Amino acid sequence: MITLFPSPRRAKRKQTSVVCSILVPNCDVSTQEIVGWIPQEQIIVISTQYCPITNSKQTQGSCLTKKMIETEITPSQACFHTSELEDDAEEWSELETEMRRDLLALDLRISLFVGAVQNFKYESLLKPVPANYRKSDGEADIETIRELVSRLPELPLLDVSNKQDPEIASFMKTFFLNHNQKLSLISIEEFKRQLSGQIELQLAPRWIFQIDHLSRSQQAWERRKASSSTFCAFHGSRFENFHSILNLGLHQHLNKTSLFGEGIYLSTEQSLSLQYSPCGQGWNKSQLGPELSLLAVCEVINHPDVKRRGSRPSAADSVIPDKYILVTNNELVRPRYFLVYTRPKAKKVKVTSFIERYKFVLFLGLYVSLLLAIGLAKKVTI
Repeated sequence: MITLFPSPRRAKRKQTSVVCSILVPNCDVSTQEIVGWIPQEQIIVISTQYCPITNSKQTQGSCLTKKMIETEITPSQACFHTSELEDDAEEWSELETEMRRDLLALDLRISLFVGAVQNFKYESLLKPVPANYRKSDGEADIETIRELVSRLPELPLLDVSNKQDPEIASFMKTFFLNHNQKLSLISIEEFKRQLSGQIELQLAPRWIFQIDHLSRSQQAWERRKASSSTFCAFHGSRFENFHSILNLGLHQHLNKTSLFGEGIYLSTEQSLSLQYSPCGQGWNKSQLGPELSLLAVCEVINHPDVKRRGSRPSAADSVIPDKYILVTNNELVRPRYFLVYTRPKAKKVKVTSFIERYKFVLFLGLYVSLLLAIGLAKKVTI
């Protein structure tokens, strides 16, 4: 029996003993046509660990179809079965492991995701969205995603009933367990020790999270900065943008503020960057709070594409003023820390009535009026 899995990751992870003797080169087929994936243990593939299976009658390249497998492979093996989600216990185990490692880091991931989901620009803010959370036209299935967000359990996952929902387990694992970077809560003291005076914190955040990049791009980054010096700078942005910043980094074409030309805007002044980081609505079940403001601390490689005070990116652009930095190459900037701020609690102002504020004057007036009334009454009786 050939088992179809809802995502390549599941197909790659699942172990099976079924092997079909056929070679499958890289295939080129739109994600809308794919109905499932089979593991490499079920089919011998070249340069891929999994192979898409499609219902389409015509494929671009040598992609397999159900029809091809049913007619060209041993019929006894050509029985398709669509797999359910991976074992529930395994799904929740990975989430619980992440919670034990750093509960607030997982909480922040969810808050950033929710902030992007709630925004009208969700299509660009959530990229890339896995195929199983997209509609047939390729757009994000935002209704389904928002419905699943509304069902997310509060952290930590203590309620056993929450763990009986495999759909939620799969959803959380897909969007909140990222193996390309690790998010970790650190103290302000550790933050200052690591940066050793490279930047100055004028306003201490409530929390600081360190970003450790684990993907291959980090190796390229390390090689690139080995021959150059680096420095740190702040980057402010709206709350809903930080899900994308965490997962994809900073990109100059996404910047909507072009005061001095196109590029990534940074600053050596924390207060300046904070002006671009207003509080945004996050996850209402977050232990960090429902409204947060974030500031990124980025590592920057010194390069001619890093424009500082007095520079003019082009003849049509204005001269860059003091405390601003404009980077025109995405590969020269890497977010290293997120500074998290909560909305300050409004001071309770006691609203007093007119009587409370002028109580003494009113009582004095009443007392004088009473004396006058008594005096007039005596005159009348006489």
